[in-house]
Amino acid sequence: MRRSQLLALAILGVSAACFVTHSSAQSPAAPGAGHGFLIDRHAAAGLACNSCHTENPPSKQPDSAMCMNCHGTYPQIADKTAGDDPNPHTSHLGDIPCTNCHHIHQASVIYCSQCHSFDMTPP
Repeated sequence: MRRSQLLALAILGVSAACFVTHSSAQSPAAPGAGHGFLIDRHAAAGLACNSCHTENPPSKQPDSAMCMNCHGTYPQIADKTAGDDPNPHTSHLGDIPCTNCHHIHQASVIYCSQCHSFDMTPP
């Protein structure tokens, strides 16, 4: 095989791998599917979809107020993670929505990583 053909195959392989990875990461996960997203923790705690979603069928992401019904206020959550360095719940940006980091049906992200490089793994 020529070098150009090998390069084309390599590029196609990487592109296909990226497509599979990113397309599956963006697909909403079903409750209890065992993928490690927060939906599994919520399902294991006995929560049903309507515990967080007020519309039936669910069509939008709940807001931070819904999260705070169980997890507490911003100051209470910051107290729970006070031992973390840095504390992910005390931001110079103020109170940012929970869903900026925590995704229930997809992998969570570190919102602060847009500007900072912290060694954290959000649930």
